[in-house]
Amino acid sequence: MKWIYGHPRLYDFIDSFFSGSRSGRARKKALGGLAVESFLEIGAGSGKSFRHVTSGLTIGLDASVTMLEFARRRVPGLLAVVGDAHRLPFRDGSIEVSFFSYCLRGLAEPMDAVREALRVSRKVVIVDYDKPALMPEILWRGVVNKFGHAVFGSRDIDFESLERLAGRRQVSDLYGGLYKVMVLEGVGDAGS
Repeated sequence: MKWIYGHPRLYDFIDSFFSGSRSGRARKKALGGLAVESFLEIGAGSGKSFRHVTSGLTIGLDASVTMLEFARRRVPGLLAVVGDAHRLPFRDGSIEVSFFSYCLRGLAEPMDAVREALRVSRKVVIVDYDKPALMPEILWRGVVNKFGHAVFGSRDIDFESLERLAGRRQVSDLYGGLYKVMVLEGVGDAGS
């Protein structure tokens, strides 16, 4: 785990500064004032996503105890779970909505994590960075990806493969393709 995950305030500052606050706006658009019985954020980090959701049961799962402690102070009533996105400690179909915001890039096996989320949830929402069509490849690979990997441990995501995991999907781009939002439901043939 990268050192940044032990410093929630610094993590929030870097995220907001380098995205021009667009990452928070993309998160808000992805959740859109969601009201559900149960909501799980996988890779909950500092808990910034929870302000955009109303839920009877709000769960934050993260590998960083420091991030979860910070999120718990930020979100009263949060059930904080230290855990691994690849092996979720929940029953099949027990969560109404699971959410990934900017964490898939740092996971060892993003496909396996999304399969797990589809196993425990009726719906999975993903918001993450993507290479904008107008950005030159050399800038994306040489600067943006190197910075992301050095600070956050991130790498590119195969969004097309993630789409095939679900029986039903809705995909949209935000801010010129810099962010991708995916809503996945039902396990597809590729997910089995």
